Amino acid sequence: MYRIPNGLALPSSLAQIDASFMTKLLRARGVIGASQSVVSMEESDVGMTAGYFSAIKRLKCTYSEATDAPCSFIAKAWPEFEIAPRPHIQAMFKKDIGGHLLDAASYFPRPKVYLADYDLESNCWCLIMEDANTFAEHKVHEHDLSFDEVMRMVPKLAEVAAAWEGCVLGPKADKLDALGVQHWASDENLALFRMIMPSGAKLVDKITSMASSSLIEGPTWDVALGPKFAELFTEKLEAFFGRTRPEKGATTTLCHGDMRGDNIFFCDSSERHPDGWLAIDYQLMFRGPVPSDLAYLMTSATVSPQVFTGQQRQAVKRAFYECFMKKTKHYKDYTWEQFELEYSVMSTVLFVYFVGFGAAIWCAGATANQHPARVELGGQGAKLEDLAPGELRKRMWWRKSFTNFRTSFEADGLYARLKGLPKNQGAMAEWFELPAHLK
Repeated sequence: MYRIPNGLALPSSLAQIDASFMTKLLRARGVIGASQSVVSMEESDVGMTAGYFSAIKRLKCTYSEATDAPCSFIAKAWPEFEIAPRPHIQAMFKKDIGGHLLDAASYFPRPKVYLADYDLESNCWCLIMEDANTFAEHKVHEHDLSFDEVMRMVPKLAEVAAAWEGCVLGPKADKLDALGVQHWASDENLALFRMIMPSGAKLVDKITSMASSSLIEGPTWDVALGPKFAELFTEKLEAFFGRTRPEKGATTTLCHGDMRGDNIFFCDSSERHPDGWLAIDYQLMFRGPVPSDLAYLMTSATVSPQVFTGQQRQAVKRAFYECFMKKTKHYKDYTWEQFELEYSVMSTVLFVYFVGFGAAIWCAGATANQHPARVELGGQGAKLEDLAPGELRKRMWWRKSFTNFRTSFEADGLYARLKGLPKNQGAMAEWFELPAHLK
């Protein structure tokens, strides 16, 4: 029921999702009758951080006749700017489409889907779903989650972790294999980041050492953590994440992979959404340790500083651990010490994305004076007042993320731990060297 209806062609871009396309799709899904049509559509953006791995827009349809049918939808298609190799973006789309179709009883609640299909040969990918904003509150990065809101999410996070625990073997593994959901510490995944992180590491180190930058709150990273942190992390990637492999005794479950504010909605509890929240965007699903989604949430600039530091940080972790231990059947001997280690390691995943996937953005800023980071990296005198509102919103998320990363990594003594690990053994790409104006 989610595949493209007969007589319709999968769109290769958002531009092809027009009123005619929506009319045919909604008729085929029984949303509107054969005599009804979409006569116009109002299009708008969906969020500050959306669109890195896909093109996304909100569609508000006007119908030819009065109807109670839903009129607001979210559409996703292939991105205009590819910040990762094409095969990897295709793999992300496959996971996103598959993730939205997983059994809701064992995974996160999601919006209703009207189209989820792709054609690899023609590189056409499309996901169209209901607009959750019509019944839920989008927890965008402008508004930090409070301690109570995070605690509201913990039971479902633990329930999903338990539902998919041990998914390296058996029917669960077979289903995830078919979707291309890899383990985070798989050879393939680590090889990808060994290839893309060297392009961004030195630029991230440059930005985080600029005390004058509005992206940096508090001490610079070279002072708070240690010099050349991103470069050091990139060099120790294999050993650092190697401890999360199942054969090393680590736990394994299915992880959302991008559990942060722009992908989370809160709603009233109902029969359909008994937990009172739902999640979107499954492009970055992976298999990894039990606390992976919680660790990501807590280091994604989604929660308030009071929550990702001190006693509240420990209270959230302890609550998740206790919820999981009540539900687990596979990891009855899971210790708090192992949980804390796995949490600490997986709290770095979004930072890896910033360095690796973000490399295209940092490099474009340094070499072509593009994107919001051109203020620090462009060398052509760009100022904050030169940026568009959307660019300023992205910088707000970057600023909060850099603060969240630094605070969490400092609390875990991450720099010293990295220094004691061996360097990568696998092939790495050449380092992007800073241009003259940044030296």
